[in-house]
Amino acid sequence: MRISEVFHRRVRGFRVVDIVGIGVLLTLVLGVYMAKAFAGRERAEIASVERQIEEERIKVRLLKAEVAHLEQPRRIESLAQAAQLAPIAPDRETSEDALIDVARKPIPASKLPAPPVAAAADPALAAADAPDGVTTGVEEAPR
Repeated sequence: MRISEVFHRRVRGFRVVDIVGIGVLLTLVLGVYMAKAFAGRERAEIASVERQIEEERIKVRLLKAEVAHLEQPRRIESLAQAAQLAPIAPDRETSEDALIDVARKPIPASKLPAPPVAAAADPALAAADAPDGVTTGVEEAPR
């Protein structure tokens, strides 16, 4: 069989070359259609991600504006005055190295919190409310 016979050979009335050409053409058309459909899906997904990115940028701008508002010195000063806060006295400041010494100092009795009213009125209640192993300084009366 020679090559020239392939161009002239017929199958059910069609030349083999025509059938092969139509097959190749259909394959190319189907390939282009599938590539276009895939690209369209990708384009839609990219647009969705870009919308999400823009929404996040808007949220970031709003949060930065809110932080700027919350950090305004006038606002912080008015909140401090409303809570009756005052600046720290220089003698109350310490360095990081001196923190251990500060933690080891005993607390003066004048700065200890006042005992609860119920505990002062009834020493037995104070002993009952104390955690295990903690002495309240009040001895229970023998029963």
